[in-house]
Amino acid sequence: MPENIPPGEPGKVKGLWATRGIVLVAFLDLFMQFPVIAPYARSLGASGAMVGIIVAIYSASNLVGNVAAGAVLDRWGRKRPLLIGLLATSLALLFYALARTPRQLMLTRGFHGLTASVLTPGAFAIMGDSTSTDQRARAMGLSGAFIAVAAMIGPLIAGVMRDNHGAGAVFLLSSALMLCTFLFFFFVAAKWISPPGEKSGRTAPERSQAFWRIPRLITSYLAALALTIGLGTLVTHLPIIMSERGESATRTGLTFTVFAGVAMAAMATPVNRLSDRHGRLAPMVAGLLLVAAGMAVLWVSRGFTGSVLGMGVFGLGFGIIFPAVTALTAEAVQWSSRGKAFGVFYAVFSLGVVIGAVVSGTFTQHLGQSTVMPYFFSGLVALAASPAITLVWRLCKGTRAE
Repeated sequence: MPENIPPGEPGKVKGLWATRGIVLVAFLDLFMQFPVIAPYARSLGASGAMVGIIVAIYSASNLVGNVAAGAVLDRWGRKRPLLIGLLATSLALLFYALARTPRQLMLTRGFHGLTASVLTPGAFAIMGDSTSTDQRARAMGLSGAFIAVAAMIGPLIAGVMRDNHGAGAVFLLSSALMLCTFLFFFFVAAKWISPPGEKSGRTAPERSQAFWRIPRLITSYLAALALTIGLGTLVTHLPIIMSERGESATRTGLTFTVFAGVAMAAMATPVNRLSDRHGRLAPMVAGLLLVAAGMAVLWVSRGFTGSVLGMGVFGLGFGIIFPAVTALTAEAVQWSSRGKAFGVFYAVFSLGVVIGAVVSGTFTQHLGQSTVMPYFFSGLVALAASPAITLVWRLCKGTRAE
């Protein structure tokens, strides 16, 4: 079904799909790192503590970079920062294969987090610029489905490449994909991305002040934070507790495949239109309740079937929330602040994963690896977020970006 693009601008359809290609490659890069980075750091002689630093520094530098990237996207436009980010990320991935010491790998990973930080906010800012309000959640949902595809195939590709050709081959493949995307975008797709509207007469300082005073934007961030705290909990704790229960790595991986598959189905099918038809609030609340329900299933379950069911319910919640919060982020501000809005959004995204991981680790350290308290905590956060965002939404009903 074609995108809802204003007459006379058919190139925007191609631009949207080209931008989704950036999203796919950016998240393939991310998910391909998961099964290889820690073993690769070990192979270079990193200690256990150094491995943790190497793994974490990407998220830390990416979080900072997301915020800075938003300002760059609004000042320089969308295309130039994206092109620079694609080329620099390709170079950073090449450095992985050239690293010979843990320190070199740590510096490379920090640089990688910074270079990649512009890609997702830039891509989603373009999507927000290019879509109408009544089709925005659908467009964002289709784009989110590309993230789910990357989550499903990225670790598998990396695992096969590492087993057959070594970790260096994974980084070279990812670097080549990023370089090819850069070349395609530079020579072909950039002409399809028209500059965002330039009708605002407001000054930059006024826009900046208005940006930080938009409660509905804060609503989007709160929902995203609650969602990603749950995601960080699952990524950190589910493999540990399933291993404690005697489950294989394959069966653990299957639960994540179920999560990604259900989320992808929700974002790529008419479910993604719920937010366009019924507003942003109802899907966010429903999605958070599903996230809480999924965590509740994992909390009470002691078997593999219950874990699969819980991950499926969580995936459905994710698939309903993501289009709504990204659409809300896009429309809560004008084009001139949309880059910053998405920069902060993905910084919040990273922050939630970090919080979920840290809290899960703390529970595990004090209560043992078989504890289910991380699920209880994350479910409670999602449950509490539902009335919280509803209250903020009601208080700011009718408020819009200046």
